[in-house]
Amino acid sequence: MVTKTLKIDPRISNDRVGLIISRQQVKTLAHAGIESQMMIDNSVNIMGLGSCEKHGVEGNPLTADQKRIAHQGIWGSAFKICMLQDIGATDRTADWGNYVLDRIARNQLPEPTDLYSGSKHEARWYEAHFASLKGEPTFTRGRFNVWENPETGKRIHILDRTEDGISSSEARMLIERRDPAWMDMVPAKLWNYYEQEYPPHLRVAIEVEPTADRDPQTDFPNGQPVGTKCIYIDDPERVFILRDDGKWRARSDSENRKSMGD
Repeated sequence: MVTKTLKIDPRISNDRVGLIISRQQVKTLAHAGIESQMMIDNSVNIMGLGSCEKHGVEGNPLTADQKRIAHQGIWGSAFKICMLQDIGATDRTADWGNYVLDRIARNQLPEPTDLYSGSKHEARWYEAHFASLKGEPTFTRGRFNVWENPETGKRIHILDRTEDGISSSEARMLIERRDPAWMDMVPAKLWNYYEQEYPPHLRVAIEVEPTADRDPQTDFPNGQPVGTKCIYIDDPERVFILRDDGKWRARSDSENRKSMGD
């Protein structure tokens, strides 16, 4: 079968370049809602992935590559991706925005015209580069309030994420507790990916009913990532860990001390 190249009518285009900055430590439906608006607003869109130097720790579980893979699993190549690192405390509000735009330019990406954010608090770091957030919005489009700079035409679009009752921190907490309610907050296409990629050492142990044989190799669930923890419900103090060789073995005394912060 011959595959035809899809041709988009050249009139369906504009000169707007959207930008969103997010750590993407678990992509939620709130993130996806903002990103979908960007897709229909702008001919070019940029995803700035924040805190890329941090991973495997509370609040920052995923690596930069894991975040990129999750994002592209939803949107394919529709977004240009720019990796960002934390720059620490700064003297001026504009310093972070200066860093972001410098990284975008160094990656030979176009200058953004439209910033998208989930709150005014997050967007304030970019006022000097896009538009002032003082006063009422210039206009409203759908669920987004938009502030526009009358001189440059640049805009800040804000969709208040609190209206959806969805937060990344809550989704992470639910994943770590193995509470399936996290799936109500995350795109369904990413469920299996996060189940396999979320660092097992940050998640609670899977509780299993013991069998007569009491054999961890057959009692505990298959298909789990290395590092997953399991316990028998009648012996919660003894923790088993799935090792690199695919075998479940009890956590050692030294590992127990480390888990308690010793």
